[in-house]
Amino acid sequence: MYWSGHKGLKNLIYLVLIVVPLFSFGLTNHGLWSADEPRVAEIGREMALTGNWAVPMLNQRPFLEEPPLYYGTLALTFKALGVSDRVARIPSAIFAFATVLVLFFTVNFLFGPQIALFSGIILATTGEYFRVAHTVIVDSALTFFIACAMSLFIVGYLSDSNRKKLLCYILLYISCTFAFYTKGFIGIVIPGLGILSFLVADKNIKEIIKMRLWLGILIFLVLTLPWFITLWQQGGKEHLDVFLLHNHLQRFLPGKFSGTISGEASGHHHPFYYYLIEFPVGFLPWSLLLVPVFIHAFSRSDKSETPPEKGRLLAKCWFFAGIVFLSAASTKRTLYLMPLFAPMALLTSLYVESTLYRLTDKIEKAFLWAFTAIFAVIGISAVPVYSSIQGIYPWIRGTNLFPSTVLLSLLIVPSSVLAMWFLWSKNFGKYWVTTIIPIVVGMVFTAVAVAPVVDIHKSFVPFCHELMAIVPSSEPLYAYSADETLRGAVPFYTGRYLTEICGPGNLEKTIETKGQVFIITRDKKRKAETELLSTGKLSIIFQQKMGGERTLTLLGKNSHTVQSDIHLAKDN
Repeated sequence: MYWSGHKGLKNLIYLVLIVVPLFSFGLTNHGLWSADEPRVAEIGREMALTGNWAVPMLNQRPFLEEPPLYYGTLALTFKALGVSDRVARIPSAIFAFATVLVLFFTVNFLFGPQIALFSGIILATTGEYFRVAHTVIVDSALTFFIACAMSLFIVGYLSDSNRKKLLCYILLYISCTFAFYTKGFIGIVIPGLGILSFLVADKNIKEIIKMRLWLGILIFLVLTLPWFITLWQQGGKEHLDVFLLHNHLQRFLPGKFSGTISGEASGHHHPFYYYLIEFPVGFLPWSLLLVPVFIHAFSRSDKSETPPEKGRLLAKCWFFAGIVFLSAASTKRTLYLMPLFAPMALLTSLYVESTLYRLTDKIEKAFLWAFTAIFAVIGISAVPVYSSIQGIYPWIRGTNLFPSTVLLSLLIVPSSVLAMWFLWSKNFGKYWVTTIIPIVVGMVFTAVAVAPVVDIHKSFVPFCHELMAIVPSSEPLYAYSADETLRGAVPFYTGRYLTEICGPGNLEKTIETKGQVFIITRDKKRKAETELLSTGKLSIIFQQKMGGERTLTLLGKNSHTVQSDIHLAKDN
């Protein structure tokens, strides 16, 4: 176990100076983007508004995909700072930063401050991790509590003090329970499988006795039973079935059994090998080094009793047990890999550190040259690519993206060339420092310059502002075949809930029994719009394109009067 006070503190300061700006830039310069952000933000808003901290609500209906912990932190943020998309991403950024700190202190404990600094920077600059840190989504909190659990386990496992060991294991069980409160049983399964596979690999399965699993079960029941009871009181057996069966058991079943348990199919079904493709994508740019990282990781025996070898073994077990479990589930998204980026960041940092003290072979050098050359190519091609994209998407021309793109190129190209020089001269310390520069610059560019431009094409704000200007507050807002994104975006930005219409029968009834009717659709390839127009009683008031395929549309019955009123208002 290592701790060098002065160097550890110095490296911690370096890490904070890099990561805090990295996770702060871009939090407030764009609206909520589909598909997750509007839903999660609206649940947090409704929780703050109603004070119902037990049952998450979306458009005044229970939403039991996840327990309420993350939504509660979001609700507290709204209560403290006001309801706005500008503050909605703060909890995600804080949880993501806290996970980086947990990884730093854990790795510092096992390997020392240098590898701890490498691990923190690599995790923070992983593409998907960086994206989630800037997204209103529960997975940043899940990752934090799982990282805490794994950290507490290895500290307790290596401790010679029975009192410290027991304390660490108690805190481990509490962290797993909080992980459950964030996203359900996956918060227990991933650390549980990682720890079990570690004990098997370390040939110390008897440690389970010292872990007092009965105490973990007791802690879980004491902390969760009040919530389950409240869930029962507010919704009875239906709430428990939706949470336990539909949102947990059914998501693990193969796609062909989707909907056989709860009667409602879950989405995002992909084959077993899905993560073999998606993990390298999510772990970019560091996935470009996965081959030498794995070679280095498995070239070690892990048979010594030193803390570094135990830490290396835990990282491998954590990652591979997690990836096998997630691959076995039929419901898959790149987002679900978040808890596995931390152990891979550690394994990558061990490889990076190893290059400082040994000669690299030709294969390794080829990967390092390619790793750096890619950034140079990105920097050189940035301006030409911008010019090409501008021709395809004319709406970009009115933005200030061109000067930022030129600056990006001017920063990335020299640092990449300098990194190549250090690689050629075998100065690996300076090589890694100069290699990190284009990664950080590229991420800041994306968050600061690109996000506001993309927001023009993805924001719900213009549609919702137009909606409030057109539809009187006394008139209900109807939504036809509303998805979770629409149920979240419209109430969040307008403060008005949607009355949902499901099916042609209910649609006809609503049109016939109401005088003036306003119906919103969020449509893919305009299927719902065609269905609504086929009634012959509705007309389009206005539309907004959302991305490449979807369209937001407001339709109305007797809407000609409304449209003329708009024209009169504009004329005046």
